[in-house]
Amino acid sequence: MSRRVVGNATSIMAVQAGSYILPLINVPYLLRVIGPEHYGLIAFSQAVMMYFVTLNDYGFNLSATRELAVRRDDPVLRSELYSAVMSIKCGLCLVSFLILCALVHFVPRFHSNGAVFFASFGMVVGTMMFPQWFFQGIEKMYWTSMVNLTANILFTVGIYFLVRHPSDYLIAAIVQAAGKVLAGILGLIILFSTEHVKLTRPTFAQLRHRFFDGWHLFMSSAAATLYTSSNAVVLGFVCGMTQVGYFSAAYKIFAAGSGLTSPMCQAIYPHVCSLAHRSREAAVTYLRKAMVVIGGITLSGGLLVLLLAKPIVRIAMGPRYMASVPVLEFMALTPFVTAINNIYGTQGMLNFGMKPQFSRIIVISAFFNIIILVPLCYWFKAPGAAASALLTETFVTLTMAMMLYGHGIDLLPRLSEVRRRFASLSFISLRKSMEG
Repeated sequence: MSRRVVGNATSIMAVQAGSYILPLINVPYLLRVIGPEHYGLIAFSQAVMMYFVTLNDYGFNLSATRELAVRRDDPVLRSELYSAVMSIKCGLCLVSFLILCALVHFVPRFHSNGAVFFASFGMVVGTMMFPQWFFQGIEKMYWTSMVNLTANILFTVGIYFLVRHPSDYLIAAIVQAAGKVLAGILGLIILFSTEHVKLTRPTFAQLRHRFFDGWHLFMSSAAATLYTSSNAVVLGFVCGMTQVGYFSAAYKIFAAGSGLTSPMCQAIYPHVCSLAHRSREAAVTYLRKAMVVIGGITLSGGLLVLLLAKPIVRIAMGPRYMASVPVLEFMALTPFVTAINNIYGTQGMLNFGMKPQFSRIIVISAFFNIIILVPLCYWFKAPGAAASALLTETFVTLTMAMMLYGHGIDLLPRLSEVRRRFASLSFISLRKSMEG
């Protein structure tokens, strides 16, 4: 792993600390103040917003990042690419808002809580504004870290000062969305003041090229959102907001653990893009090493959470939320499975010219999730939604592994490599090296 990759992984880890660890401070507070039903309503609205966030991203976090990573030293391309991507994003954001207005007007569950949904839409606007894809493409993720940490610290302070009663759940939704908007504004200020990006008027050909270049990745991202955010949405329609509260409270703990590994996956992506552009063999070797490191970390952490699920829930959420224990147990190993399919899919298939196959697998997996999600939610409620997520991620991983293997690409690390890597981390080896 290069020094730049490790630095970017550290920066993204700080972002995840702001996105996941800091909310763990106020999740117990929110659960106790506004209750599981109101907390579930906010989580339900945010899950719906993730559909719009995915629409606005339109796969640019992968397609535009990859293009920028390969040609990051071209100042003309940087400005042209940013202008084209943001023009499309602004149009998609407007479409998202019109869809939300229609949902609030026509769907009773949305209509009765319209204020919460419109407040939560701020996270769509903020995410659209924030140029994380650009910072990731030029491998300067420390800007992302600084901005998101600042916004999340202010959000945490705002929750404790402004949310005091169960009726303040709308304020909680507004404060969370405001943090995203603030991050978006700060990100734009940094981008234009440090990276010398200039706004240009993109031509129709440029817009068309970027739009179609991101199509397969958008379809896969949309399908991935369908089998991640849909769990909370379907659970809300089938079982009510209290069950969403139990599910989402456990999901915050799961996300904190998952957030420790996703920085590594995000940081190595532009590096793998460059490697694959030069040599497939070099990229395969690199991904085998990454699988040992990332897989080992996520599996160890997952087993630890599985063993300590009950005390974690009791301490973090209180005895009223012991119904979240089986949810957390099902989620414990999900980060491990997700990290492995990220290496097979995002890192491997996308960089080895297999975008259509990648998209098809994600779409099929989304349908697989919907088929099993509804009955599992109906029979088992919140634990059923968590079980559906684990089963779907496992299905994705196995399918991607078989697809790559069928094309002659084996990313499984060699046994000798696994032994060498783990031996280098062992206490005995450390002691011997010190004695030597």
